[in-house]
Amino acid sequence: MTATAVGAVEAPDALELTVVMPCLNEAETLAVCIAKARRFLIDHQITGEVIVADNGSTDGSQAIAAAAGARVAHIPERGYGAALIGGIGAANGRFVAMGDADDSYDFGGLMPFVAALRGGADLVMGNRFQGGIAPGAMPLLHRYLGNPVLSFLGRRFFGVGIGDFHCGLRAFRREAIVGLELKSPGMEFASEMVVKAAIAGLDIREVPTTLAPDGRSRPPHLRTWRDGWRHLRFLLIFAPKFLLLYPGLLLLAVGLAGVLGLIGGDRMIGPVELGVHTMIFAAMAAIMGAQLTGLSVLARRYGVVAGLWPDSGEMRWLRLWFTVERACLFGGAMLILGLGGAITATLFWAQTGFGELNPAGLMRLTIPSVLLSSVGLQTVVTGFLMSLFEQPRPTR
Repeated sequence: MTATAVGAVEAPDALELTVVMPCLNEAETLAVCIAKARRFLIDHQITGEVIVADNGSTDGSQAIAAAAGARVAHIPERGYGAALIGGIGAANGRFVAMGDADDSYDFGGLMPFVAALRGGADLVMGNRFQGGIAPGAMPLLHRYLGNPVLSFLGRRFFGVGIGDFHCGLRAFRREAIVGLELKSPGMEFASEMVVKAAIAGLDIREVPTTLAPDGRSRPPHLRTWRDGWRHLRFLLIFAPKFLLLYPGLLLLAVGLAGVLGLIGGDRMIGPVELGVHTMIFAAMAAIMGAQLTGLSVLARRYGVVAGLWPDSGEMRWLRLWFTVERACLFGGAMLILGLGGAITATLFWAQTGFGELNPAGLMRLTIPSVLLSSVGLQTVVTGFLMSLFEQPRPTR
C-alpha cells in the first residue's frame, strides 16, 4: 500500500520516497516503525510507500507489516545486506530511505534527508554523534572504539567527510545506488554503499540524526567482533594503497637503506652496533616491501578491470610504462646481477678449498645477491601478470 499526503494510493511512477526496513523477527517493534514512517509521509505531504524487506521471519512480522499498511518484499537470501538489496530493488520511489525496524531510528525525522536529496545529493548519511545518542542506545565499545576507528579509516582511505560511517539511517537517490551494483549480503553492506559511492564520485552529504535504545527484548543481530572485522576487511580490500602500497614502499625504503648502509661494514648508532645480522633483516624487509608494492599495482589494476573502481591517470601511465618488455629488462638485469653475486661467492669459497670462510665478509655479498634475485624475478612475474589483465576478455 502506498501512503500519500491524503492517505490515497499513487501510481508507482509518481512516488518520491520509499522507506525500506530490513526485517528478521521484528514483531515487537515493526508496527510502530511503519506507523512513524507513514505518518511522516502524510505530515510532510510526500508521496511514498513503506516496504518491509522480510528475511524469513518466523514471528508473524509479515502479517504485522501488511496490517500496518506496508508492502512486504520476501527476500530468501539471509543477511542484512541481502534484505536491503532486495528491498531497494522492489522500491518504486525516486528516493529511498533505509533504517532498522527496531525502533531505534527516528522515521519521523527524515525531512533533512529528503531536503538534501531534493537539493542534489545522491547519498545522505545520518550522523548519530551530531544528533544525539540516548543513554544505553549504543554499546560503549561501539561508541568510543569501533565506530570512531572505522569511520576514521573510511574517511582517510576514501576521502569522504562522513563522521558516522555506519549509521543505519540513510537516504539516497535510488537510481544512483542501484547503479553501484552493491553485492555484500551481510552487515558490511553499510560500508560497501559508502565506499562505492565515494569511488564513483557521488554527492555524499551528512545530516544529524538520533539514536534511541531499541524496543526489542531479544539481543540485536549485530555481533561486535565478527561484524566489526567484516567492515574493516571490506575497507582494506577496497584500499590497496593503504593495505599494500604505502606499507610496501616504507618497508622497501627502510630495507634498501639498511642493506646499502651495511655493505661497507658494521655501523654504530649510539651504543648499538649494526652488522650483517641486521643486514639480513633489512634485506627481508626490502623483499617484503617489493612484494607488497607489486601486489598493490596488480590489485589496483584488477579493481579497474573488474569494474570495482574507475581507471586513473596514474594507472594509465603505469600501464604504458611498465610493459612486459621493460619488466623483463629490469627484472632480468637484477636477476642476473643476483645470480652473478651468488656465483662470485661460490668462487671465493672454492678458492679456500671449500673450507672455512669469513662469514661476515661473504654475507655482505650473498645478502644483496639474494635481494636482487628475489626482486628481479618478482618484477618479471608482475609484468606478465599486468599484461594478462590487459588481454581482451570474451563476451558472453
